[in-house]
Amino acid sequence: MGLQPDHWIRKMALEQRMIEPFVDGQVRDGVISYGLSSYGYDIRVADEFKIFQPEITAHKLSDVQCAYVAGILDGQGQIGYAPSGPALRPCLSLVIASADRLLLEGVQAILGTGQVRESNGEPYQLIVSKAADVQYILSQVWTYLSHRHDAASRALAELKSSKAIVVDPKQFDAASFVDFRGDVCVIPPNSFALSRTVEYFRIPRSVLTICLGKSSYARCGIIVNVTPFEPEWEGYVTLEISNTTPLPAKIYAGEGIAQVLFFEADEACEISYADKRGKYQHQQSIVLPRL
Repeated sequence: MGLQPDHWIRKMALEQRMIEPFVDGQVRDGVISYGLSSYGYDIRVADEFKIFQPEITAHKLSDVQCAYVAGILDGQGQIGYAPSGPALRPCLSLVIASADRLLLEGVQAILGTGQVRESNGEPYQLIVSKAADVQYILSQVWTYLSHRHDAASRALAELKSSKAIVVDPKQFDAASFVDFRGDVCVIPPNSFALSRTVEYFRIPRSVLTICLGKSSYARCGIIVNVTPFEPEWEGYVTLEISNTTPLPAKIYAGEGIAQVLFFEADEACEISYADKRGKYQHQQSIVLPRL
């Protein structure tokens, strides 16, 4: 079995539709690179994502997202304004205060904005300075403070409960994911997202691939995990993108995410993925675990 070079990959892509769409060469100006390389092909991530957020998907996302924050403000904290920014250009920041730092860090993770800080003898504070973020929080959360006290209380109680959430590949709860579509996906701290490739693959019978994440993401603590493409498998590749950092992480749709290496065997296998009717054959979208 040998690792195949660029001219072999090009030939298989153009003559046998192994990769569609196929980019002959590296695209790198202003983007995370993708396309044909010396001994591999850099695949792109599509703009479809499923973000793993089990804590806030017991109900509709927007309801719990807002009710969680509203519950903290209504029951344990307060909301106000404080000056921030350069001395010559002051602006107003939103200040969310609570005696429970962990709750504020949970709010920060859900909103994807703000900075938690300590204040001597005072409650912990979450400072939100971006004007757009302040407007979003007020417009979304204030409604729940005024009209959804019961919903906020229930959501807060559920999120603070000790019920364990277990990830089971045999019985995976699809409600643990939040669907998102856009040019930039933000993965919460210490969480992950599923996506798919822009490219559709048709793997020859005598070929097996290995897929490795790109360095630009790996150096930021973002790990891409993809299992091998088996002989005669075809479809869009489901990508697992893990954010191992304690901060939100950005993923750029339409740009490079991982590199595929192609290994061709000396002989074709007796039973291919197509022969055994593999459960992930002909994937057309992001596919969750199956038995």
